[in-house]
Amino acid sequence: MGLIKKYNLTLFFVIYFSYTFVSNFVHPVTPAFLQMINCSNSMFGFAFAAMALGQFLVSALWGKVGDRMGYAKATAFGFIGYGLSAIIFSMATSWHLVVLGRFIGGIALASVQVNSMAYIAALPAPAEDRNRLLVIYSSMMGIGGAFGFLVGGLIGDINLYYSFYAQSGVLMCMAAITYFCIKEHSNFEKKTDKLAFSDVNPFTSIAASAKMLNVTIAVFLASALLTFFASTGFDQNFNYFLRAKFNFAPSSSGMFKAVVGTISLTMNMTINMWIVKRFNISKAMCVTIMLAGASLVGVVMAPNQTVVMAFALMYYAFYAIYTPLQQAVMLKNDDDSSKGAVAGLFNTSRSIGMMAGPTFAGLIFDVNPNYAFIAFAMALMLAAVVGWKNYLQLKEKGVYDR
Repeated sequence: MGLIKKYNLTLFFVIYFSYTFVSNFVHPVTPAFLQMINCSNSMFGFAFAAMALGQFLVSALWGKVGDRMGYAKATAFGFIGYGLSAIIFSMATSWHLVVLGRFIGGIALASVQVNSMAYIAALPAPAEDRNRLLVIYSSMMGIGGAFGFLVGGLIGDINLYYSFYAQSGVLMCMAAITYFCIKEHSNFEKKTDKLAFSDVNPFTSIAASAKMLNVTIAVFLASALLTFFASTGFDQNFNYFLRAKFNFAPSSSGMFKAVVGTISLTMNMTINMWIVKRFNISKAMCVTIMLAGASLVGVVMAPNQTVVMAFALMYYAFYAIYTPLQQAVMLKNDDDSSKGAVAGLFNTSRSIGMMAGPTFAGLIFDVNPNYAFIAFAMALMLAAVVGWKNYLQLKEKGVYDR
């Protein structure tokens, strides 16, 4: 790999890690900020759902734009949009700008996610090198996000608005560096054909993929959708729950997330490696999803704050285990007749879960936040049962011999 390529990749990873770090600055201050501007408790769910909706609607579009202008430049525009969304959010005095800021943030976030990954995938290098770099790329999101959450909370303790300004300022600087300093790969060829509406319409691509489904894949996707509904909903509900019930400062929420990030990294480097080598991954996935659901029951029944936090950490540990196993099981379901379809519909399931889970949690929060935890626990239990059905289907097809 030449010197220029190494420089580009090193700078790219520095920028991308900085993005994973700074993009989480606002999350720990969001509950306190929404309370400050007198938004209803349901707004935390609607705001996150607006961001997820923005991502869902334009992900296909940003991929096509990157093919034409360059993946690095399209990523830079994503940084600019995300930085602007933070400023819009910070200007909110009612729910209108909160939703608008989050929706614009989702649109911009889609560009960063799609085109930064495309930049790695398009690297003119052996497949093994690209796969190794994609593992590094994926790991950065969890590590950078956890500690960005912590730093954003510490900044927010000084002044809530500083977290917004810090996020926006750093993102704008990153956009300039990315646009002017990161070069496209030598094998990159800009596409010049015009975009058709069907190329970027998410519903068209979903419909096309759905035609390739079979019963086995549909069962797996049903299980996945239930887990996305529960995991995203719980994460948003719990963040607001800590503020509303225990009056957590932004820094306290940040410290908790940093602990969660450390646990997740440890689980991925140890337990997951052991499971993949010694156990059937579908069985292991179902067991850990079931245990994650049981942990949420513990959150509801816990008598005090200490026990609540202990069960929440247990949940996040099981979540860290089953998430990569679920992605591996997805590949088991991807047969010769559906290459690419499962991956696309898997991401669609994630988007739907990211919209439905937080929205449900927000709507039910004022009634009783524990009701959402119970619903998410039940969703995980059902996901485990449906996942087991998928395991039996795969076994019958000969994918597994035990």
